[in-house]
Amino acid sequence: MLQRKKPKKRKFLVIFSVLTLILVLTCCVYAIASVMTDKKANLIANEANAYFASFAEKQTAGTSLQKIENSNDQPFTFALQYPSTDNQFVNTYITDAIEERKNIFISHYEKLRNKSNAHKKSEQYALFLSYTSNLTEDHILSVAFHDLYQEYKSDTTYAYWTPRMFDLQSGKELTASDIFRDKSYRQIASAYLISYFQNQSTLTEHLYTNYETTLAPESPIYDRFTLTEDAVVFYMNQYKILPQSYGAISVAIPREEFSGHFLSDPQSPPAVCDDTIQNHPRGIDPNKKMVALTFDDGPSPTATNRILDVLEKYGVVATFYDVGYRVAQHPEVVKREAASGSDVASHSYDHKDFAKMTAAQIQEDVEKTAQAFALAGVTPSSFRPPYGSTNATVEKNISMPIVTWSIDTLDWKSRNTNAILNQVNAAGNLDGKVLLFHGIYDSTAAAIETLVPQLIADGYQLVTVTEMITYRHNETPENGKLYGYSYFQ
Repeated sequence: MLQRKKPKKRKFLVIFSVLTLILVLTCCVYAIASVMTDKKANLIANEANAYFASFAEKQTAGTSLQKIENSNDQPFTFALQYPSTDNQFVNTYITDAIEERKNIFISHYEKLRNKSNAHKKSEQYALFLSYTSNLTEDHILSVAFHDLYQEYKSDTTYAYWTPRMFDLQSGKELTASDIFRDKSYRQIASAYLISYFQNQSTLTEHLYTNYETTLAPESPIYDRFTLTEDAVVFYMNQYKILPQSYGAISVAIPREEFSGHFLSDPQSPPAVCDDTIQNHPRGIDPNKKMVALTFDDGPSPTATNRILDVLEKYGVVATFYDVGYRVAQHPEVVKREAASGSDVASHSYDHKDFAKMTAAQIQEDVEKTAQAFALAGVTPSSFRPPYGSTNATVEKNISMPIVTWSIDTLDWKSRNTNAILNQVNAAGNLDGKVLLFHGIYDSTAAAIETLVPQLIADGYQLVTVTEMITYRHNETPENGKLYGYSYFQ
C-alpha cells in the first residue's frame, strides 16, 4: 500500500509545480503589462504636455482645462485641452464639441481597421486636441480647436482646425452672417490669401497646383474664421494647399482689409423700399405674388439642363438642392445652376436620413458635401434635409439655413407630367409657397416647360428660397434655423 501512495505524491508535486509556474508567469505578465502601460502613459503625457504648450501663448480667453483618457483594452488615447468660460451655454457647447471630436476620431480609425490590413487591431492611435482663444471688446469669444491625429506604427499625423465664435453675453453661436454685412468679404479674403501665399518664398514652390481654386471666394474656408481685435483669422486643414509637413494652417488678415464690411462698422445697410422695385435685385417687388420652385436630388445632365433651359429662356430663377455625389459627377451642371442666378443648395452627400444620424455622422457628411461643392466652385446657400427629416441635433450641426417646403408636387411618385401639373394646380394660391420638385426626372422637366410660362402669365414672380425669406418675410436667412412648412404659408 505504501508503494501505491508514492505515485500520487509525485503527481501532486508535479501539479503543484505547474500551478506555481503558471502563477509566477502570470505575475510576470502583469508586471510587464503594468510597465508597458506606465511607459505608454508617460509617453502620452510627455507628448501631450509638449503639444499643449505650443498653444499656450494663443489661449487668451477662458480657463484652460486638460485631461488624458487612456484605456488598456482600446487602441485609442485622448489628450484633451479646452477652455472653460463664465457662460454655461458656451461651456456645454464646448464639452459637447469635445465628445463629437472624439467620436469622429474613433469612427475614422474604426473604419480603417475594419477595411484595411494596414490598420491591425494592435495598433495605437491618439487624438491630441488643443485650442486657441480670444475675446474681443464687443464680447465675441473665438475658439479654434486643433485636432492632431497620431498613428504610432506609421508615425503618420493628420491635423484639422474647427473654429467657433460665440456672443459671450448671450451664449449664441455666431456665423459669418452675424459678422459681415454680405458675402463680399469672401472676395477680399480670397485675394489676400492668394497674394499672401504667392509672396511667401518658402511656401510658393510647395503649393499644390490647384491652390487658387481651393482659395477661391466660394471655398468653405471663408466660413471658417475667428476674430481678434486686429484681425480675421482663416483656417485651412492639413493637405488643403500644402503637403503634410506643413500641418494645418491659419492666416490672420488685418481687420482694416474688411473696413466697411463688418456689421459693427458705422455704416447703414442698403435701404429696402417697399413701394418701389428699383432697390431689389432682378426687380423683385415684395408686394406682388411670388413663388419659389425647388429641385431636389440633382444635378442631372439631362433633366436639370432641360429645367435650366426653361429658366434661362424666361429670365427666372429657382433653387437646386443638389446631393454631393452627383455634384462631384456633374460639376459643370452645378456651375450652370449658379450662373443662372439660381440658389445652389445642399441636400446632403447621398440622401441619408439625418434625423437618424449622430452629430459626428452629420458633421462628416457636411464636410464631405462641402468638399464636393467646393470642387464645383460653389458654396451652398441653404440645406434641405433628405425626406424633410430634421431634429434638434440636425439643427445644431448644420451651419446653413435649413429649408423644407410647403407644397409637395409628388413628381417623385407619379413620374407623370400631367399628374405633376394637376398637383400644382390643385394647390390653389401659390403666393409665398415653396414647391418641391425633383430635378432628375424628364417628366418633371417637361412639367416645368409648361408651368413656368403659366406662372408668369398668372402674375407670379419666380424667386429663390433666399429671396422668398428676405423679401416676403423681411428676414435675413439664419444659419441653423428651420424654415419649414408653417413658415411658408
